[in-house]
Amino acid sequence: MFRFFRVSENEPILTRIYRFRCEILCDELGYFKKEDYPDGLEIDPYDAYSIQYAALDSQGELAATVRLILKSPIGYPTENHMEIDDNIIKELDREKLGEISRIFIKKEYRTIKSSKYIMRNFIKMIYEDMKLNGIEYTYGALEKSFFRLLRIYKMRYIVIGRLQEYGGLRYPCILYTRDLEADNPELIREWKAKYAV
Repeated sequence: MFRFFRVSENEPILTRIYRFRCEILCDELGYFKKEDYPDGLEIDPYDAYSIQYAALDSQGELAATVRLILKSPIGYPTENHMEIDDNIIKELDREKLGEISRIFIKKEYRTIKSSKYIMRNFIKMIYEDMKLNGIEYTYGALEKSFFRLLRIYKMRYIVIGRLQEYGGLRYPCILYTRDLEADNPELIREWKAKYAV
């Protein structure tokens, strides 16, 4: 039904991803102003430090996208734009920190069944890249409903600050890789099988 893959730098599909993001953020959700994106592409400075992931449907159209920001010298969106519990920030090793963001699913695939399938496949790829890069925790800025949904999908984010405005009302959150592994033991099995650990 879907084809999942990482998007290499300078691939033509990157332009489609940025346009897809713009359409959802500006046209559908109204979080950003369309006039701020005259080329119709939503790109930010964190994309330069990101691994981009895409899902194409059976017609070859973008069905979903997500990115993993890591090793970012400019910090991360959640910490740069939201108030976070200082005690959490103090205990984080910057070399082991990342952020999962720009999680977008095309409207027609936002059913429980389709979105769960999409997120499960994204999680597999993201987990592999987290392990390869030594990422032990990842930020996320999540709306209340999406926070609950991701927990159902076995991404056990923890709230690390109050509900606040950031492209809609969101909680600053953190996902520990160890919790992701505990809730999804198949990820470890597949990792060990692939890398003969």
